Formats: sequence, C-alpha cells, structure tokens
Amino acid sequence: MQAFTSNSKTILSIDFDRFKTCPQICKYCYVGNMERIYPAYKQKIERNENWAKEKPDNFAKQLNLEYEKLRKSKAKNYKRLNKLPVRVYGSGDYHPIHHEWMKKVDFKFYIISKTLSLSHMHDELKKLLKLKNLTKVILSFDSTNLINYEKCKQFLKTDKIGFAYTGMADEFNVVKTTGYTFDIFFNISDKKLEKEKSRLIKEQCPCDSGLLAHAESCSKCNKCWRSSVTSSPDWNK
Repeated sequence: MQAFTSNSKTILSIDFDRFKTCPQICKYCYVGNMERIYPAYKQKIERNENWAKEKPDNFAKQLNLEYEKLRKSKAKNYKRLNKLPVRVYGSGDYHPIHHEWMKKVDFKFYIISKTLSLSHMHDELKKLLKLKNLTKVILSFDSTNLINYEKCKQFLKTDKIGFAYTGMADEFNVVKTTGYTFDIFFNISDKKLEKEKSRLIKEQCPCDSGLLAHAESCSKCNKCWRSSVTSSPDWNK
C-alpha cells in the first residue's frame, strides 16, 4: 500500500507527518515508537504529507484504488473492513488542504482531531460535516488543550461530532466533576491497574481498557464513528 497504513486496531488508517500537521506533539503518542521501529513507516507519513498537499487529486485517486482492492481482498487482515469506516489520522492531524482529497474519496471515513477543536478551525469543521462520506469527527482533548473545550460546546450532541478525552482514569474522573462532558475516554496506560480503572468508566474505549482484544477492535466497537450516516444496514456497501 502506497497511501494507506495497515493498523491492527482500526484495520486501515491514513497517516501523515505529525511534526508538520499536529498542533501539539503529545508525550503519550505511540507514533514516535512506530517511527523509530519502522523507518519505512516514517518515510510513508512524510511522503503522504507532501503528496496530499501537492497533488490532492492524485492522492485521493490512489486511496480509492487501494481501498477497492482491499475490500475485494480475501486476506484475513481485511475480512472485517466492511464493518467500519477508515480512520483518518492514525498519525498527524487535519490541514485545510486535506479537504481537497477528502471530498473525492469513495469510501466512508472518520476523523479524530485536536486541530479541529481550535476555534479558528470551526469553519473547516462545518465544511467537513457536509461531506457525505464522513461518518464522524471526534474532537480530541487532553490536559494540554482542554482550554479549547468551552468554544466547542456549541457542537455537543451534534450528529457526526463526538468529544473525546485522552489521559489517565483518575484524571478523567476529576475532569468530569468540573462540568465537562465526553463521549469517549482513551486510556494511555498499559498498566493492569489503570486498565481496570478504565473499565469502570462508561465512556471507556474498550480496546484501551483491555475489555476488547486490540486486533480489529474498532470494527466491533463503534463509539468513534457511529452517526446517522452509519444507521442503515447497507451504509458501507
């Protein structure tokens, strides 16, 4: 695959260079390890960043070709590909130029983004919501960018928008007591005790809490991508 990345949790993802697209480099980000362990992956996300910016039409065409082939594939890794949309930003984050290729892809996709929580990006967010193949945008928060939450409250309980918090279980429980509402909690710790704490949180990501096995977990849980777009039985045909 030239454009897509295989991802155990989400099956597929579309990834970009985090240093050129992310508004903040998170200390808990797993991508740093990926870059160190797999030099070819680092080269791919750097290439994708330039490709999407310089030739968005060509980038969309390549994504469509690869996706069609993978949907027809008999490989075990892709047998549940029809059960979920494509994750955008396994690495990296939204840039306005990305709208150019997003509006031309043939497959359903969802976005998890910190950039779109910024108030000056809300016009971009509203533009994205009009894309028929976008199932959902998860506005991502943590202790660093929680300051953006207040100006995002207008989007609470809006179809195709969700709110997520990333951190530790105790931290999340404290944040909730101060009046914040979230749809999903991503636990950043692999420690057994922290996973057990996460399982007591109703907003838990069941993969990050250890409730679901990592492989293909996003095809079994739909917290990050369900919306009116995915409500019909044939939504992903």
